[in-house]
Amino acid sequence: MDGPAALASPAGFTEHPRQVVLDIGGTWFRSAVRNADGSLSGVTRVPAVNYLNHPGLSQAQLRQRLVDYVLGESHRLGGGSANAPLPVSISVGAAVNGHTGVILGSGPLWGPGSESFDLAKALSAARADVQWSVINDVTALAAYFASRSAYRHAKKISVLTISTGIACRTIEVANRRVPLHPLFGVQGEIGHIPIDFHAAGRVLDLPCDCGGPSHLNAYCSGRGIPRVMARLASALERPQWLDPALLQDPSLWAALLLEGLATSDPAATELLHSVVKPVAQSIVSLLTVDPEVTRIVVTGGVPQSLGHAYQDAVHRTLERLGMYMITDSDPRYFRTTVEFAGVDDSAGLLGAALAAKPLARPSVGHLLSHRTRRMDEQQSVTYDAVLTRGGAARALVRSLASLGAVRPVILADAAVSEIYGPDLVAELDAAGLRPLLRVVPSGESAKNWKALELILQTLESAEVSRRLHPVVALGGGAVLDAVGLAAGLYRRGVPYVRVPTSLVGLIDAGVGAKVAVNEFGHKNRLGLFYPPVNTILDVRFLRTLPHRFMVSGIAEAIKISVVADETLFGLLEFDSHRLSDPAFYQTEKGLEAVGRAADAMMSSLSGNLWERGLDRAVDFGHSVSSLIEMSGLSVTHGEAVAIDMALTLEVGRERGITPPDVVDRVICLIKAVGLPVYSASVTADQLFESLGETAAHRGGSQRFPLIQQVGHAPVFVSDVERNEVGEAWSRLSGHGE
Repeated sequence: MDGPAALASPAGFTEHPRQVVLDIGGTWFRSAVRNADGSLSGVTRVPAVNYLNHPGLSQAQLRQRLVDYVLGESHRLGGGSANAPLPVSISVGAAVNGHTGVILGSGPLWGPGSESFDLAKALSAARADVQWSVINDVTALAAYFASRSAYRHAKKISVLTISTGIACRTIEVANRRVPLHPLFGVQGEIGHIPIDFHAAGRVLDLPCDCGGPSHLNAYCSGRGIPRVMARLASALERPQWLDPALLQDPSLWAALLLEGLATSDPAATELLHSVVKPVAQSIVSLLTVDPEVTRIVVTGGVPQSLGHAYQDAVHRTLERLGMYMITDSDPRYFRTTVEFAGVDDSAGLLGAALAAKPLARPSVGHLLSHRTRRMDEQQSVTYDAVLTRGGAARALVRSLASLGAVRPVILADAAVSEIYGPDLVAELDAAGLRPLLRVVPSGESAKNWKALELILQTLESAEVSRRLHPVVALGGGAVLDAVGLAAGLYRRGVPYVRVPTSLVGLIDAGVGAKVAVNEFGHKNRLGLFYPPVNTILDVRFLRTLPHRFMVSGIAEAIKISVVADETLFGLLEFDSHRLSDPAFYQTEKGLEAVGRAADAMMSSLSGNLWERGLDRAVDFGHSVSSLIEMSGLSVTHGEAVAIDMALTLEVGRERGITPPDVVDRVICLIKAVGLPVYSASVTADQLFESLGETAAHRGGSQRFPLIQQVGHAPVFVSDVERNEVGEAWSRLSGHGE
């Protein structure tokens, strides 16, 4: 059946070339084209070819039917052109080696005793010109949910699907990485764990589709539940549960069970409790062994068919089981951690595209024979930000020890080195790390090529190796930028740890991936994306930060609160009179302000760390600020950002996009903390002309971020005109400098 012309992709979906996507399940085969904008077109669904609905076919014949279906759909949807066939991404309801794409076995498709099958190899034999990718269907769903904005703040989520079979995948949200067994490439195949199943006072021994005895799948999946019903029909006096049709059509057994639950039938209640309890026990085990999982998303045909009855049964069973040391203090823990999500045909297809990994590599000689060959590698990045109040040295020791460091090199500016260097070196010495402390240039004016050269010479004289001598960048944002760039360039990259000592470093420069120096009269003209291995955010360093730079850093907190965290904005408003006082950050509210700001910044960058998408909420306050900061007027970065934010708000007011009360509220906060909103040293014409440079950096368009509500992402426009900038600048001139 044809689906809608275009199904919207989840939030955070980045642009990729068009590709054919297929979702091969035990009940349905689905196919579509995933377009460059992330939408789906030509969605089609047909009944699956499996051993139950085609009992006369052998495993080899069933597999050939699958190959024929994939080849046919690939040809129909865009693989028919010999010149440029679309790549094809296939999600399969089977245990798949995530490293190789080999299907290790699929009971739902091919029945008991199914053997491994290299689907990609079979497809490549027929169409060597197509780039094939084969992944597990639950991995695809995990990638789909990890891309959604609702989970962007989570470090890890687990997706538990209960359909024809049962499986779980834990995924790291920031980089959508699913950790796999190093050899077999699997994770979360909990449906094949043997269990002791009790129901109605009986122990049931049922075979799994794969042929294994007493697997979780055999009792609690969409195939298992009607088998349990049939086995208990006599004991519970429910002869209607013996109908063979229940095994063929999941909607029949689900309707029969729901009918019993609606009338409080004790047999239906007993059966539901029996098939839910093993699932709940699996959830408790998962959360116990991996506390970094903050959400479990339960989905699939069984919870969708049984609806609230199933959800309530799972939550009630979880609450009865409890979780050691957690549910006593937080009785609603499971209600907030375990959630149920319905998915339509688009989820598995979009997930297949998101999780796609090319598997059919060209053989040696491909370049000679075809005159073209593509290298396709993806970079995975993970780094932690640690928030502390006085624990920087201990956190740094742990970080360096985890890297196997034998002689870290600490690079700090003169002032920071004098104040904090001796104590830090002493603690690292006590841990046996034998650090070297070296002084480097500091301040925005020293963030240039000459300073970078000095830092590189320092690394060379310290005989820094590629792995054993990690670099520690200790200082404000300028030091973090320059040292980070040097680390990225030296030996093509040496590991480094950031330890920011300024407010802007704690909440902005310290938690992203960009490093750069100023050159050719432009800010950050020479740079890299080179994230640290860790960032240590210690508010204790703010005690010695000069007042002007303390105020400057508040601008970045205001920026991120306006585009990402309304609660943070309210906190900044309430305590605006205390934000420039270093003592404030030694309090719980001060620590919360820094933590919220850094967390919101990391969440905004998550999924777009390399800036493949150029509509970036964090660019609020950064459209004309570079001109102001580089004008030679001794303007700090935060002061320039504050002026830029005010100008952007006034342009939004004039266009009717930013409500006047929002404009006034944000400008009032900017001024209340001691930041400027205007500078007589820069003209409106200069500001407008600088948007040309901004557009060159943003893919040829202004991408000017206009605010609609505090705490929400901006809208982006690329048609800001000279007169708009002039009128907004004129209004701001009334505020004075």
